[in-house]
Amino acid sequence: MVHRHPPLIERICRALCQVHGNPTDTKFQGRPMWESYRREAKAAIDASGIEELLDSVRHAAKTQGVPAELRQELAEALVRVEGENRHNDAESDG
Repeated sequence: MVHRHPPLIERICRALCQVHGNPTDTKFQGRPMWESYRREAKAAIDASGIEELLDSVRHAAKTQGVPAELRQELAEALVRVEGENRHNDAESDG
């Protein structure tokens, strides 16, 4: 079984939903409950400064001067943090 890595915002939304005692996948206004926490999750991501860090990791993962093994490790780490969809989109851009 292949482990799916959901996007960071989804993982944060689900965590916020659980902290508030709500079941994450219950439907709320036709959508999974966790999606109602997007605004709060986005604020947390923005405040954390993680995007700047991820930009640096993305750059290093594509830089030929960085050893191939390390580039691969960085790419795998990005998948774990950003999720499968974001990583696949970035690969098609590069």
